[in-house]
Amino acid sequence: MMICSSTRIFIILFAIFGLIAFPASSARAAWKTTKINEITYVPLPDCAAAFSMAAAKPRKDKRELAFAGEFHQLVVKTGTREAIIDGVRHWFSFPVVTASGKAFISLADINATLGPAMRPGSIRQISKVKTIVLDPGHGGHDRGGRSAYGYEKDYTLDVVNRVRKILEKKKVKVVQSRLSDFFVDLSERPAMTSNYKDPIFVSIHFNSAGWKPSANGIEVYALPPLGLPTTGKAPDPILDRRKCDGNAMEPASFVLANTMHHTLLGKTGGFDRGVKRARYAVLRHCDVPSILIECAFLTNPQEGKNIHSTAWREKFSQSVAEGILAYMALANEKQLPPRAWNYKRDSTDEFVWEE
Repeated sequence: MMICSSTRIFIILFAIFGLIAFPASSARAAWKTTKINEITYVPLPDCAAAFSMAAAKPRKDKRELAFAGEFHQLVVKTGTREAIIDGVRHWFSFPVVTASGKAFISLADINATLGPAMRPGSIRQISKVKTIVLDPGHGGHDRGGRSAYGYEKDYTLDVVNRVRKILEKKKVKVVQSRLSDFFVDLSERPAMTSNYKDPIFVSIHFNSAGWKPSANGIEVYALPPLGLPTTGKAPDPILDRRKCDGNAMEPASFVLANTMHHTLLGKTGGFDRGVKRARYAVLRHCDVPSILIECAFLTNPQEGKNIHSTAWREKFSQSVAEGILAYMALANEKQLPPRAWNYKRDSTDEFVWEE
């Protein structure tokens, strides 16, 4: 793997506000960068040090590299885009690579994923939240996925109705893209946010994988940064560079997704499929912080049965509402959101997908 000559650039790393004060030495770092396969990379140990982490106990798989500090943990697997940040799974835009016996992480992933995940208070796009726009996926002729018990469109509406009731009891203003079984155009769903003051947008869905009934767990999506690929896909020089309404709020959307994912995993105990990136229509057309939650798999026998249970849907709805409230506390009160381990959940420790 050829390495081009190094250049030096500077980036401000803001200390997270709230409950934790970071040492001044980590507030500003001079990245020593290098080009690998035309992508700008930073030595992984340098990146870890900037976030007050040092090399941790060696892993059984030599491709896996772990770092830890008083406040943060990072585990990566070289040659893949998968990473475990502060105990939950994430997907980078580019793989962690090795060259000349050293590991490197892309500068794009430091800026777009690692930094916002570890220091959400540094994200300038996060502003006060006064309205929650809930979007029950599908509806009407669009039934969505199907389990042995029912259709996705009905479950999404039920979960949204429950989340709304929970939030309204907390005196939070909540609106919905649909109130009953009818179809709303995908571009119209996020467009309604313009009618309300200081909103965020949360779209609720259930997953399906008929070709793999064992597929299970929770994943939360935010829009990829402009120019960066979607999770699980190779970079596309055309699609990745198409501008959309959601680009301006992408950093805040990522923090919302990460906050929600930590909460859902911590509260429900579901399998961790990660915080992911996708250019779904409802995210592209949304110019406020927006996410899409895939709550569980209709096509998994056990999860399909769970989804049909009103008790399960109530518990999951409570968790979604708590994730929203955690983001609101960050946005409105500068209070750090909890991590999955704050709910006594063990950190995700396995790597599940190699690219």
